Amino acid sequence: MLLRATFNNILSFNDEVQISFVAGKSTLHTEHVFRAEKRDDISVLKSGIIYGANASGKSNVIKAVAIIQEMALGRFPLYEIEPFKLSSGVNTASKIELEIKVDAKFYAYGLEFSLQGIKEEWLYEVNSRSEKAIFTRRTAGEDTVYEFGPIAGGAGSSQLVKFLSHGTPKDKSFLSEYVQRNGVGLDDIKNAYDWFATRLQIIFPETRYQGLKYNVGTNEAVRQTTKSLLEFFNTGIYDIRHYPVRLEEVEIPSELLKDMMAKLKPGNTVVISAPQNTALYYLEIGADGQYKLSKQKAVHLGEDGKEVVFDMNQESDGSIRLLDFIPMLLDLHSNPRVYLVDEIDRSMHPMLSRKLLECYFNSLEQGRDTQLIITTHESNLLDLNLIRTDEVWFVEKDRSGASHLTSLAEFKPREDVRKGYLQGRYGAIPFFASIKSLKW
Repeated sequence: MLLRATFNNILSFNDEVQISFVAGKSTLHTEHVFRAEKRDDISVLKSGIIYGANASGKSNVIKAVAIIQEMALGRFPLYEIEPFKLSSGVNTASKIELEIKVDAKFYAYGLEFSLQGIKEEWLYEVNSRSEKAIFTRRTAGEDTVYEFGPIAGGAGSSQLVKFLSHGTPKDKSFLSEYVQRNGVGLDDIKNAYDWFATRLQIIFPETRYQGLKYNVGTNEAVRQTTKSLLEFFNTGIYDIRHYPVRLEEVEIPSELLKDMMAKLKPGNTVVISAPQNTALYYLEIGADGQYKLSKQKAVHLGEDGKEVVFDMNQESDGSIRLLDFIPMLLDLHSNPRVYLVDEIDRSMHPMLSRKLLECYFNSLEQGRDTQLIITTHESNLLDLNLIRTDEVWFVEKDRSGASHLTSLAEFKPREDVRKGYLQGRYGAIPFFASIKSLKW
């Protein structure tokens, strides 16, 4: 779970700003909170909703988290690193830090970096009262200095850890180097890496989420749950199925398809998205070496009750967008995941956004580390019958063009929150010049 995120000199964030999903003292919707069980534990919200006008920087919250995820996993997203451009200062280093919950432990992982590489990196185990360093990395001139907490396994483990640190390139995180080269003695590093690799999922407006789509066609329990969700959301779609297709029917270059077939191992499946995301194909190879190629299609029921099959490009943008969220809901219901979704309301009716949140809240269980954090413009979600005040954050830019974050809980609202938001009491809405100022 994500507890806090801190940004400095990255994208539209200039001076250091922080967004927190640590639960406040509100007694509303207690099921939305993973409550601390021990004295030093931290109570964490299971959802977060981020509002802001267009170009306010709300999407940059998601993008900044995506940047540190890329770097934590060993990639250096050079073309995504963009320091704050409107400052008159000369600071070229950017900083991102996340505080996360992984099972029963809490960590703070952060990076300070520039286009030239990583300047500092750190991982701490934290709780509500203290912190303990697992490792720190700091560039001093041409040298990189590492410091480590207790290393299990004796002198051999210590020597291996130090060897790995000396071999870590300046554009690669030590977190990834340690895991990918089978480091030993610092299991907390593996815990943190696993959170970035398997638990954190990010969906942008252009993303076609494919993680569980294959199971919709092959797993009967998942298929039945998907059918019930399609009915709940009133999409008009009765079922999602896979239908066999020939190689020549696939809307991707034949050479690319043949290359995928050559690399595919028996028992594995690859999901292939056609250009402009107009179709999803599933390529698998059985133990007998035979290839199977299928295409995802939507099934509707005609007036006579008979099934009518539609290609996905015949469905509305809103239905397609919703179909991308159904696997997310299934995943959140069954696994410890953190989903960040940018512009969740894009292409969807306002009521669908609310129903999607209702569906997520209805599936919450105390023992599961699930979390859904979204950005949106949809004011209908600002309803205290649905959400808590500490789950809502507003993003707006100051006169210098820098984004700032404010929690709804700071305002202690006693009114209709949606009405107050649209009246501008919390900021984070667009303001326009007088129509009379237009020059035609």
